[in-house]
This record gives sequence, C-alpha cells and structure tokens, in this order.
Amino acid sequence: MDDPLAIDPAWATSQASGLSLTPLEDALQLSVLGSGLTRDQWLRRLAGMVHSQALLPLLWLLPKRWRLAPALLPERFRALAAVLECGLLNPLLLAALADDLPHLFPATAAGSPSAVERWRGCPAVATVRELRELHTNSPTEPDPSRPPADHPQNEEPGLLWRNRGLNFAQPAGARACNSAAAQMLNRLGANLLGGHPYLADGCRSASAWVGQLQEQGWQAQARLRASVASFGIGASIARPEGGWSQVPLALPYRTGLPSTDGSEQLALLPHSCLELELRGEGMALRLQYYQGTEGLCGWAGLNDLVRPWQNGAENGTVRHLGQPLQGDSLVEALDLCDVIALVHNLEASERALQRGGYGTLGFCIDSSALIQQALEGRCELFPVLLGGIWRERLEQRAGHLAAAGQLPAAHGQALERYRQALAQLPLDLALHGQAARDAHQRLRGCQPLHSPFLLIQQLQNQPQWPGDAARASTT
Repeated sequence: MDDPLAIDPAWATSQASGLSLTPLEDALQLSVLGSGLTRDQWLRRLAGMVHSQALLPLLWLLPKRWRLAPALLPERFRALAAVLECGLLNPLLLAALADDLPHLFPATAAGSPSAVERWRGCPAVATVRELRELHTNSPTEPDPSRPPADHPQNEEPGLLWRNRGLNFAQPAGARACNSAAAQMLNRLGANLLGGHPYLADGCRSASAWVGQLQEQGWQAQARLRASVASFGIGASIARPEGGWSQVPLALPYRTGLPSTDGSEQLALLPHSCLELELRGEGMALRLQYYQGTEGLCGWAGLNDLVRPWQNGAENGTVRHLGQPLQGDSLVEALDLCDVIALVHNLEASERALQRGGYGTLGFCIDSSALIQQALEGRCELFPVLLGGIWRERLEQRAGHLAAAGQLPAAHGQALERYRQALAQLPLDLALHGQAARDAHQRLRGCQPLHSPFLLIQQLQNQPQWPGDAARASTT
C-alpha cells in the first residue's frame, strides 16, 4: 500500500456521523500549497517546532516522503531522526530503539522526580466525599480548541497539530476526578514501599478501596483495551467552506509477518491499557493503567478527546480483549497492577531510566500483555517487545521482593503470577513457523474491528493466516 494511512472515503459519513476526515498525506500537501512556502521551507519550519516534547512523536508519525532530515533538527534529535528517516519501524528496530532511548534523548533534568517519586506522589484528595466536591466545584470547561500552554503555536492557515472542533468525552469536573482518582490508586499501590501508609477512605490498597466502593453500591469493572496509537497528538486542517477537517494520525510499522501477496504485512501500532470504570454517587470515574511516557508505570485519568476514528465508544475503533474483570478477578487485577508498578518503578528509579523506563521496560502494549498473561495465562496483544536483559533484571528485582517476604499475602501471590508472566510472555522480534501463525492471530485480535484506515480494513479482511490462502491456491 503506497499510503499506509490512506482513509476510506466513505467512512466519514457512514461511520462517524458526517465527520470530515482528511488523510495526512493530503493535509500535508494542502498545507504546503496554502503556506506560500516551498516544501523544503515548510519542512524546515516544522522541524523548528519539534523541540517541543508535545510534537516529538512526529519523528515517528510523518509519512516516509515527509520525514524530517536529521540536519534540520536540533542536534539532540539527529541520531533518532537518522534511524527513522529511510523507512518504517519494525518490532526488531522498535525494541532496539527502546533499549537505546536513554542515548537518543536528552538527559532528564536534574531534580526531576523519579518513577517511584511520581508513583508515590501527593494525592490532592483521600475520600469519595472530596472527589464529589472536586466533581462539583471544578472550573468552567476550557475551550478544547485552544492548545496547551507548552504546545507550539502555528496559527497560520494550514495543518494544525491539534484537533480543532472536537470535544472531550467528559466535562472538566469529571476529568479532574479521573486524574485525582488515578493519583489515589497510585499512592495506595505505593504503600508497598513501606513507610507511613496513605489511606483512602480508611483503605490501604487499591483493591480494598474499590471493594469498599462496591459494598456502598458502586459499579466497578476493568477491561483490557487496544486502539490505534497517536501518542497524544492530534491534527486538523481548515476547510475552504468553513469549519475543520480532522486528520487521523497513526504509526504504521512493518510487522515481520507475511501478507497474502507475499510482501511484509503492515499494521498500525496500538495503544493498550487496562481501562477501569467506577460508577457511583453521580460520578463516572474512568482510569487507565499502563507503562507510559508520563514517567512511571501506573494509573492515569482516561481523559479522551473524542476522536471517532480512534476511540469511538461503540463504533469498533476500540478493541476490548477478554472478558470484563469484576468481583474477585478485578481484585486480582488491581493487586497485580500494584505489583507491576512496584517492580517497574523501583527498577526505573534505581537505574535512573529515562521517562520512568518507558520503552526500556516495555511500552504500554507490554504492560497490558503482562496483565493478561498473569491473569489469564495467555496474550492477545502484538507486538510484545519487552525482552532480553530487561526481563532478567525485572525477574531479579521481583525475586528480591519475594525473598524479603514483606508484601501482604495477596500481593505476594500477585508477584508470583507476574514472575510467571515474565517467563511465559511471547517476544515478537523474529518469528517463523507456529510462532508466526500465533502472532498473526494476536495482530488481528488487537487491531480495531472497524476503522477508516484502509490498511486495517485490509488486515481484518485477510484469512486467519496468509499461508492458508497460498496453500489453497495450489490445490
């Protein structure tokens, strides 16, 4: 496929209620034409914006013929740009980059909090009553069309690196509660570090607090989810007739698996997390757990801007894996999340890993895969990239924690499940034979069921394994 981010022209009206979508290639070309600049001049101006951490993922997301040449970029990004300039990532290269991220990014500023410090944090609230007050008294909804304070300002006509004309899935008060509840769960998990305990409504652990909410009539469930990743970046472009057309973003990559025509199968890199929803007392708390770019492994508010091509609630662009976790299975999942965060954040902090070990200790896909492997004894995600020496180091740290014998019984059991998952989790760097067949099934299983991206439609319309089609054609 010449353009791996090509969009089905019919999708906008049939699947997203008339939402206008413009493919990224077209939006880039229109933006250059409307700027009065040459293509090289326009790219130089874009390169000048990549110093912002908010736009750094553009080094990955831009189509091949629009990649920024290393010479255009600040010196600290040139090594990374040189690696990415000539083609698409594949699992092997992505894993190598992850292991070398500390060398490719600038050093963390002195005094920046470690992963453990971020995890431990200082929650602003400690009770449901305070959450309810925050929900009620939060400030007026900010204008979603305004960029964050640290976002580059490119207000000239053309492509904007944010989504104009879209709204958040929840109002400001609900989003503030999501973030506050995530801080509470992180701090409850950090009680495993010892010291003076933090209590949420008198509870010492996330599972105890959520269990108490359920006893009070709250509904609670968690689900593993996968959707197309855009690393938090949005894009939109002004329409000649007025209003805004949205520009769907994604990261195409080579999977290392065969396609039906004998070429290498392309796919779009997923974002994955454990999604937790708590409903009660007029509130709906939405949280996500993952190894993230925020500098820790743990919980964050699931404060989505509604992007129907990426995170539509009912249109198939979000893929939920396995059965919802409720009751005892939810308790086990919450204890497991505490343990994974304990091991990963300690490892990241003591080795001073960049961004809390993001990439080095796995991406969001890997933390979700560990959860599913530990709870269900299987993995439905692709690509899994946590490998080599880092699995060994995480196992060693988990072994030291087990030998110390200081964890509560339930967390001790969760730690053993985590160690088994580390040993059993697949590794998707170089696959052939049955491993490739299994990986192809996992690949299809975590891509959206429905999507405006023609690449995903093509992938989901393939036979279960391309080799089956090849054999059928010779009989």
